[in-house]
Amino acid sequence: MTKKTAKNHSFQAEVSKLLDLVANSLYSEREIFLRELISNSADACEKLRYQSLSKKNILGDDKDLKINVRVSKKKKFIEIQDNGIGMSEQELIDNLGTIARSGTSKFMEAIKNKKETDVSAIGQFGVGFYSSYMIAETVEVISKGAEEKDSYFWKSNGKENYSIEKIENEKRGTTIKLLIKKDAAEFLDVFRLRSIITKYSNYIPFPIILDDIDNSKEKEEKINEGDPLWLKDKKDIKDEDYKQFYNNISFNFDQPLKTIHYNAEGVINYKALLYIPTNQPMDLFNSERKNKIKLYVQKVFISDECDEIIPNWLRFVPGVVDSQDISLNISREMLQNNPVIEKIKKGITNKVLNEIGTLAKKDNDKFLDFWKNFGAVIKEGLYDFNEHHEKILTLLRFENSINKEFISLDQYVENMVKDQKEIYYFANTDKDHIKNSPQLEAFTDKKVPVLFMIDAVDEFWLQNIGKYKDYEFKSISKGKVDLTKVGEKKDNDKDSDKKIDSKINDLSILLKEELKDKISDVIISSRLTKSPVLLVAEESGMDINMEKLMKMHNQKTPDSKKILEINAKHPMIVKISQNLSNFDHKKISQIILDQANILDGNVLSNPSNYMESLTELFIK
Repeated sequence: MTKKTAKNHSFQAEVSKLLDLVANSLYSEREIFLRELISNSADACEKLRYQSLSKKNILGDDKDLKINVRVSKKKKFIEIQDNGIGMSEQELIDNLGTIARSGTSKFMEAIKNKKETDVSAIGQFGVGFYSSYMIAETVEVISKGAEEKDSYFWKSNGKENYSIEKIENEKRGTTIKLLIKKDAAEFLDVFRLRSIITKYSNYIPFPIILDDIDNSKEKEEKINEGDPLWLKDKKDIKDEDYKQFYNNISFNFDQPLKTIHYNAEGVINYKALLYIPTNQPMDLFNSERKNKIKLYVQKVFISDECDEIIPNWLRFVPGVVDSQDISLNISREMLQNNPVIEKIKKGITNKVLNEIGTLAKKDNDKFLDFWKNFGAVIKEGLYDFNEHHEKILTLLRFENSINKEFISLDQYVENMVKDQKEIYYFANTDKDHIKNSPQLEAFTDKKVPVLFMIDAVDEFWLQNIGKYKDYEFKSISKGKVDLTKVGEKKDNDKDSDKKIDSKINDLSILLKEELKDKISDVIISSRLTKSPVLLVAEESGMDINMEKLMKMHNQKTPDSKKILEINAKHPMIVKISQNLSNFDHKKISQIILDQANILDGNVLSNPSNYMESLTELFIK
């Protein structure tokens, strides 16, 4: 290996921080370095195999793609070599010296917080290479791109700098050499490496060859099983094999809640091995997260970036789909509008939803654990225009105002009170605010059930769906709510049509005038039983919670004034109405509005002014 002049480079700042954390904070997780490097080598081989479909000569004479792991206890190094796609000089800089991924900061946070399940999933963040520094003093990389003339040598001790130099090297692919730390000598044992490879990488679809250089054998030994698990008969697969494969392809390290392995035969033919996780991946709501489905055609890897193969609202489902009805020469661009992919998407979506539905019927406790982790994502499917709304609606579970249980829409309908014609819901991402809100008072008093919509997505899918079966969804924080004809009659229902005290009417007129620039109307409330005041959105306006969500995300919202409801029976309202002449009309009106805002969970624009006015009121 002849070297040229080396160029020194500085790591991106985020890389330096990451390297320091990885090297010093992951002692108990160190064996995963080999899983990460083998996974990267397998990706390099898969990329080259895919390119070889359209570039016939790209493999040259080196057609058998494989991964070699070499170890020398005497010389204290481990090498991981592949003959995959390789890297150019610029790709070495981009891939090993720079991190342009939003997941990096989350990974570093996970390390600091010592969250073991997050830490072990280092590859999920695109920073798996840096796990090398958990066990290596120095890392050396030799790489030659499949279509490149030149080879390059990359070297770093994982501190602030790295060097790259051009070298003489004819071998395509990448070799990573780890010069092992003294306290990591356990990994120089060939049996230790064998156990790690079979634990994490047994189903990597390329031969993994382990070679003890100090005791080299004449014949290379392949130590991973490698045969595609999804092509095997289910009766020949053990549960631990399914779990290991799930861990390998998903970077999740929990036990899968459900394994879905089936052959689809008919108009289109494909094999699918899919998993429903038990735990929520930490990047589930990351806008850059892609689905974890790998697409194969007749055992040949095609893409792991086929967004069209499963809806985004099932992005937590990892797995493999192997089709016999797609051309091996298909490009990633052609996958986007491929009718076969569309049929596969429909098939696996129905299959996953059916399996989730079966779980809901058979094991309610397990299903509720699943729903708490993934329900908010599945509900995105109701905002999306598709043919699966009916199935998704049957899966929905909500907390409610009657008891502490999660209930389905069917259970809600069964529990509706006499003459109830709407499904009442209260949307707010602050669960504590929901349970203590004055909005619920009349519903609680009359035992009319209200569903709690606590996920941000609820406001969006509700606009798209509108109703369930014959019942419209009705927000209790928007428009007029009249419960006098719903459920059992209460004494206050009988009094509701009696003439309102004229002094209450005077207060109402006064508030309308003084607050005309801030509210749209003042009405006598039929829903308040304990609280004095309440703010609600107009029937045709934007729901209060929706408006808050839009503002939180810096989205423009139309100017909309709220309706102020007053409780004509509340002692405070009664006292104010009977002593209007004793109050500063402007101040008392503002105090009432401020109280309504406080009860609604809003931050007052001028809290000091509110306190001064309130203090002045009591001093009088």
